[in-house]
Amino acid sequence: MSAFSGAFGMVFGSIGLLFAAFGIGMLVLGARKSSEYKRLFREGQVAEARCLETYIVHRHSPDAPTSSQRRLIVAFRTVDGRDARAEVVSRHPYVAGDVVPVRYLPERPDRAVAAEATPGLGVFSCLFGGVMVILTCVGLGFAAIGFGVAAFIGMN
Repeated sequence: MSAFSGAFGMVFGSIGLLFAAFGIGMLVLGARKSSEYKRLFREGQVAEARCLETYIVHRHSPDAPTSSQRRLIVAFRTVDGRDARAEVVSRHPYVAGDVVPVRYLPERPDRAVAAEATPGLGVFSCLFGGVMVILTCVGLGFAAIGFGVAAFIGMN
């Protein structure tokens, strides 16, 4: 019986570590994306892009109302003369042929964003970060309990 309990404790602890690793990984990914987004608006080059195509993506959820997002395929010339294309999200109703102001980083023009004022990401970022911190703490708690049980059973 004690060998089974010790193995169960190890599995329980390992699953806890997986949850903690996932939470930490998502926190790092979120911090990197946020940093890149802030850098884009702080240091990014501005260009006049031509809208090539526009489409709307609908997200359906049984529990929430349907949300829509307008996406544009734009083409522009970078400051150093390279032609670039990007897919950007916009709240304005652009159509093919319209001029769209975009911001881009010189090393990644394919990741351009519409230069229009964007809604603040503060609330979403805080909620996401909080949930990931809680997930990490719960995972570490499960890992401590599981490995503690395995160590206690192994000592007896």
